[in-house]
Amino acid sequence: MTSGTAVLVDVDWLRDRLHEVIVLDATVDRRTGPDGSTDFVSGLQLHTERRVPGAHFADLIAGFSDPAAPFLFTCPSASRIEAYARRLGIRDTSTVVLYDRLTGAWAARVWWVLRTAGITRVRVLNGGLTAWEAAHLPVTDGREPPPAPGDVVARPAREGFVDLERMKRIADGDDPTPAVCALRRTEYLGDRDRPRSGHIPRSTGLPYADLLGPDNTLSRERTARLARAHGLRAGDGTVLYCGGAVNAAGLALALHEIGIDDVLLYDGSLAEWRADPALPLTIGPEDDNGRSPELT
Repeated sequence: MTSGTAVLVDVDWLRDRLHEVIVLDATVDRRTGPDGSTDFVSGLQLHTERRVPGAHFADLIAGFSDPAAPFLFTCPSASRIEAYARRLGIRDTSTVVLYDRLTGAWAARVWWVLRTAGITRVRVLNGGLTAWEAAHLPVTDGREPPPAPGDVVARPAREGFVDLERMKRIADGDDPTPAVCALRRTEYLGDRDRPRSGHIPRSTGLPYADLLGPDNTLSRERTARLARAHGLRAGDGTVLYCGGAVNAAGLALALHEIGIDDVLLYDGSLAEWRADPALPLTIGPEDDNGRSPELT
């Protein structure tokens, strides 16, 4: 599959090919504590409670992230991606279909990680488990037996990410590359009473959630309309970010489907940016010239 090939597939497509593809559940369990804090843990328990028949669990946290990195969901090395993909039974000839049980952003993040290692025979189920169940298709519980080891090879691929130094240049105005935050509008705007909230200077906001329709599905028509309104276009090399480069991956997938396929992700996203108190954050919207009216 080339980078220009559609990645999203619908539930009918998967139903008809269920026994021909490798199905992976990329769900992450997001838990909110009594104090409002958020914790992300393996979605394995959720997977075993209810899943697409034949699906294996793809652990984004422990398998497709770097455990030694200071920030959750950091992309691992190509060798680590290859090793975990093989554990999941992925072969060079395999077609992989990813899904999750929320908005599709977790599945999109695994798609992006695999893509950075040149593993591109990967699709994402549009609407994930929500759409599958809405179509009254069967689900099961428990875990599948471990698959036979795969032989997929990680190959050199184009860069998928930008680093902190590049984002500093964008925020300073020294790099004119457009940058877009994929968090919800309230998170993008921030709150002056909440320390280290807001967005990276000189970035605009296009929430991934705004692209979602019924059953958490993406449509090319809705994405194209919002992308036009936002001024997004192919050829700009737009940088996408969010809290941990997960919703940003969802936005990247949606844009891929309408031919805007040259975006990059800021992998550290706000988790890294906010961790340095010397780096500024903008409260409120950017003005028409991309200037920040209020920095914290």
